[in-house]
Amino acid sequence: MSVTMTKADGVTVLTVTSNPKSRCPLLCQILGTLCCSPFYFVSGGLKQQLGSSHTLLGTLQIMVGVITMGFGGIVRSVGWSWWLYDGCFWIGAVFIAAGIVCILVKRFPSPCLICFSILVNLASFGVAVTAIVYYSMELDRMVWNYSCERNEWNDGYRYGTTTTGPTTANSWAEYEENCERYKYMLKMTYGGMIIMMLMLSFLLVCVMISSCVLSVKALCKNYKENEMEDPELQKPLMDEVLSSPAC
Repeated sequence: MSVTMTKADGVTVLTVTSNPKSRCPLLCQILGTLCCSPFYFVSGGLKQQLGSSHTLLGTLQIMVGVITMGFGGIVRSVGWSWWLYDGCFWIGAVFIAAGIVCILVKRFPSPCLICFSILVNLASFGVAVTAIVYYSMELDRMVWNYSCERNEWNDGYRYGTTTTGPTTANSWAEYEENCERYKYMLKMTYGGMIIMMLMLSFLLVCVMISSCVLSVKALCKNYKENEMEDPELQKPLMDEVLSSPAC
C-alpha cells in the first residue's frame, strides 16, 4: 500500500492505494501505512534543532522523580504522613516517565515522538502543580505539633499503657525540655525537606514549560524547512490533473 499527497491552495489530497493481494483488512493496511509515514521517521534536521537541551531536561526530571520517591520512603519509615507517602510515589513515577520520554526524543527525534513528549510534559506539568499543592498543605498542617505537656501525656494515647513516665517534678521538667528540643529538631528537619520538595517542584514546572516550548519550536522549524525543500508539494492540484495522460 502506498500513500501520495498533493497540495493546492487550501486543499490537501491524500491518495491511498490498497494492496488487493494482502490478507489484512483495509483498515489495518491504512494504519500500517500511516505508521510508516514520514511523521514517524527519525529526522536529522530535528536532531540538530533540538540540540542537547532535551537530554539535560530529561535528566533533571528523572533526578527529581527519584528524590520524590526517596522522600516518600522517608515519610513512610518515620510515619509522619501516610497520605503524602502515597502521593510521593505516583508523583515521582510520572516525573521519571516524563524524563525518559525527553531523553528518547533526543535519541530518536521523530515528529510523532516529539508530539507525544509534549503531551507527557503537559501531564507532568499538572502533576507538578498538584505536588506543590500537596507540599503546601503538608507544610501548613504542621504534622509535628505534638504537645510535650504532662497533662496531655497522661490524657493522650499513652494513658493506660505499660510505659512509665517521669514521677518527680525535676524528671518531668527534664522530660519536657528534651521533648521540646527533639520536637524542634523534627520541625526543622521535616519542614526543610518539605521546602526542598517545593523548590524542586517549582523547578520542574519551569523545566516542563521549557521542554514544551523547545519541542514546538523544533516542529515549526522542521515544517518550514520541509515546505522549502519539497516544492513539488506546492504544485497546484489543477496542473497535475491537466498533465495526466487520461486527459
